[in-house]
Amino acid sequence: MATAASRNSCFVCGSGKEKATYKCEGCLKSYCKNHLQDHQKELELQLDEIENERNIFRQTLSEQIKQPNKHQLIQQINEWEQRSIKKIEETAEEK
Repeated sequence: MATAASRNSCFVCGSGKEKATYKCEGCLKSYCKNHLQDHQKELELQLDEIENERNIFRQTLSEQIKQPNKHQLIQQINEWEQRSIKKIEETAEEK
């Protein structure tokens, strides 16, 4: 994730004195050793959150595939279909 150390200012510490920094390949910002660890922890938390959201999405998708008629939009379409069929039958009987 981080490239070799160079002499720059840390993104978090600011433009104070230059110190050994490591460039994050993901965001392309330079961090001192302490802040690089913080940045890595933050990225790990973000990744965990993304994984949790993915798992919830997979579970929801799996449930909808198993029981497609339970989805609200499918239910609305089915109701519309039944109303349409009834109207067509009533119109056909009138003629």
